[in-house]
Amino acid sequence: MPIFEYKCGDCGSKFDLLISNSEKKDIQCPECSSTRVEQQLSLFNTGGKRTSAAPMKCDTCSISGG
Repeated sequence: MPIFEYKCGDCGSKFDLLISNSEKKDIQCPECSSTRVEQQLSLFNTGGKRTSAAPMKCDTCSISGG
């Protein structure tokens, strides 16, 4: 089963759930029990090998890597 990330529309709480797609319609906020929850965009990892190195410095935002 996948892990889905949610944000409550009433209290603003963010939470993760390990649920099946068929259970997504019955989600409630664990903090306030609201059903006004919105699924958030989740990051994922493919588990593949990294093919190139990350840049050492961002030219547009002055963030340094290392």
